[in-house]
Amino acid sequence: MWRSGRRPLGRRQQRVRELSRKGWRVWGLIVGVLAAVWGVAAWVEISQEKKERASDNLPEIVLEAGQNFVYDLAQLQPGQTRFFTYPTSSSERSRLLVQRAADGAIRTAFASCIACYSHRREHKLSKGNLICGKCQSAMRIGDQNERLTADKGCVGVPVTYSVVDNKVIVRPEAITEGIKAFSNPINGAVQGQGSPKASESRP
Repeated sequence: MWRSGRRPLGRRQQRVRELSRKGWRVWGLIVGVLAAVWGVAAWVEISQEKKERASDNLPEIVLEAGQNFVYDLAQLQPGQTRFFTYPTSSSERSRLLVQRAADGAIRTAFASCIACYSHRREHKLSKGNLICGKCQSAMRIGDQNERLTADKGCVGVPVTYSVVDNKVIVRPEAITEGIKAFSNPINGAVQGQGSPKASESRP
């Protein structure tokens, strides 16, 4: 009578094999869970970055002389910024911005600081932050009533605004008054709408 060459496994060997199988199943489950967690984390990070950059490449909103800037805040998510321009002289348009900070606070300002005024054309948006063309660092946007001087470094010069029916409004008078902050970049100061001294230079 023919007999198989394999000997039956003892109880100890059977238990080792069973534990080994269970161990592989546990490791497979762990790997699957880790892969799922990594996938969700990657998706969240990509979605967050996409949201942060959503306003970076939007075209500037062009205003005509005497026109109010009116922007629906429903279109501006926390951490986003939008540029707009206004003709502050016969030859140049000043670039301004409206920003909703991560905490939801609304700020409007000239897209330049007093100290780095000469590099104003190099300023840009990155993930909703105004990046200084000179310092290459994020520029803080000043609060409406903050007093600014050139020695304060990179702080965007604020301009007065109001909010009506969830729309932020910047009036032309506030822009033309605020432009005076750049009249004397060494000794000039601005509080709210700006210094009373005027100049030919424009941000």
